[in-house]
Amino acid sequence: MKDLIKRDEVQTEGIDWEFFRDNFLRSQKGLSYLTVTAYKTAINCFTRYMAVKDITHPVPDDIYDYQDYLQKENYSIFTQNLYMISLKKFFEYLGKPYEGQDFKAYADIYSMAAPRIRRPERRKHHREMPTETEVQKLRDVLKDKDRKSSRDLLMVDLALYCGLRVNEIVNVRVEDIRQDGDKYRLYVLRKGHTTRNYYVFLDTGIAERLQAYNKKYKLKRYVFTDIAHNKTKERLSSTTISVTISENMKRAGIKRKTLTAHSLRHYAGTKYYQETKDLYATQQFMGHKDSATTEVYMHVENNYSRVGVTLSPA
Repeated sequence: MKDLIKRDEVQTEGIDWEFFRDNFLRSQKGLSYLTVTAYKTAINCFTRYMAVKDITHPVPDDIYDYQDYLQKENYSIFTQNLYMISLKKFFEYLGKPYEGQDFKAYADIYSMAAPRIRRPERRKHHREMPTETEVQKLRDVLKDKDRKSSRDLLMVDLALYCGLRVNEIVNVRVEDIRQDGDKYRLYVLRKGHTTRNYYVFLDTGIAERLQAYNKKYKLKRYVFTDIAHNKTKERLSSTTISVTISENMKRAGIKRKTLTAHSLRHYAGTKYYQETKDLYATQQFMGHKDSATTEVYMHVENNYSRVGVTLSPA
């Protein structure tokens, strides 16, 4: 393929890659420390690749070769996607004028390369989710009035009816539950974010149980804490919540080993799409960045009962 941008047309002499990398990272507002660190690692990988290949004037073909390099080096599909997305964002940033210098050619390099950039395909898998019978069994085994059962049922319901990820359940705080008229909102710390600027509507019954639980046990900050050995102020970890939900599934007689805490979230996504038939609304409800991730719910056989957009226990 003939280069649409020739090497002698890309001015790279005197560019401090580290300087622009750091400026780019600082420009990414509202992202978590881990996400910014991932971007930095991705950009460092590309600049090392250029150094090894003695590339000072990158052109679209270098982007293709770099993607081939990631595949040949057996980087995981997740990492390949992350690195290419990070590179795209970095080149777009370089396309903006900086202190009188115009590096628009960089944005052009990536945009011209884009049609031939291959998105690695993940192995297709069926998203496991519990049946209505299994959901009822799980909730029934947690109907005791003791503190642990009350706590565990709330965690299960936030996954089943609000679509929360385990790491989002971990971060639920007392002040995140807010009432607006006759509606309740739960403000969520979404994956990869540092602020709670996203909320889901809570079923009234779940909201009232959350508030009663917080009041009864005089919780001041996090809702889901370790109640063993009187460690009532220590927040549960993501691993502990996942294990706790799995153990409750076993207690309920649910034998499918493929079901996990995350499977409850897929149940919520399926129900939400079946009610709204709106892919964009479901994407927002689930907190997906890419609509392709949400599209799996369009193909699930419609064998679940329809419920309101504010999902609630039957």
